[in-house]
Amino acid sequence: MQPDVMSLLLEAGMLLLVGMSVVFLFLTLLIGAVNLIAWACAKFPEEELSVLNQPRNRATPAANQSGVSAPVVAAITAAVDQYRRQR
Repeated sequence: MQPDVMSLLLEAGMLLLVGMSVVFLFLTLLIGAVNLIAWACAKFPEEELSVLNQPRNRATPAANQSGVSAPVVAAITAAVDQYRRQR
């Protein structure tokens, strides 16, 4: 029974080494790819989309159809605008 156990332990050790080597190789390639992409993005930057800088077409609220007064609508609009700028 001893030789059988030894061969199983040897096979388990080989499987462990092969598995860990594959994981190490994959992670090394992944880190290299991420660094390569970061280098390429820094070297060749694209033009930033100016969507954020364009003025938005905001719909004007209907003239008191909802029954909400104009100062309340203005306060809510200002709060939403401030929230969007912070996020």
